[in-house]
Amino acid sequence: MKVTYYVASSLDGFIAKEDGDVAWLEDLGIPIEDVGYEEFFSTVDALIMGRKTYDMIYDFGSWPYGDKPVWVCTTNDIKLIEGCNLQNGSTPLEAYEGAKNQGIKHLWLVGGGSLAASFVEENILTHISITQMPIILGSGIKLFGKLKNPEKIKRLSVHPHDSGFLQIEFLVP
Repeated sequence: MKVTYYVASSLDGFIAKEDGDVAWLEDLGIPIEDVGYEEFFSTVDALIMGRKTYDMIYDFGSWPYGDKPVWVCTTNDIKLIEGCNLQNGSTPLEAYEGAKNQGIKHLWLVGGGSLAASFVEENILTHISITQMPIILGSGIKLFGKLKNPEKIKRLSVHPHDSGFLQIEFLVP
C-alpha cells in the first residue's frame, strides 16, 4: 500500500504555527489549483491523521474530504464531524493494518509531524510530497517530529512553480 505524507511546509520546515494555525498558507495568495491538490486527492482512497489535525478540521465546521475512510490516531475521545467516515484504529500500526485489510491502495497521511515521524519509525511511510512554500515562519510545528534514528530517503523530483513554491517528491525506501 502506498502511504504518502502530502503536506505544505515553510522554507524552514514548519507545517503550522505553534498554535496549529495554518492561515499563513492563505496569506501567501497561492491558488490551491496551482499546488495540484485536487489531482493528488483524486488518487487517494483513504486518510489518516493525528488528533490535533482532526481537531483543526473540526473547527472548520464541515468535513472537507467526502466519504473516504479516515483513521484518527489518538487514545482520546473525539467528536465526530458530520460526514466523516471514521474508522477504528488508534495507533499508526492499527490504522495502517485497518486500511490494508480494507484493500486501500493509497493512504494519505494528512498530518501532523509527530504522526509522520511515527510512520517513518514503523517503516510504513512510502512517499513524501512536500509543497515547500516561499515563507520563513521561524517557529511552529515541525514537518517531522523526533526520530530515534535518521532515515535516508530518495528524492524523486523537484518542480518549481510560477507561483513561487517548489513541489518536492521523495521515496522512503
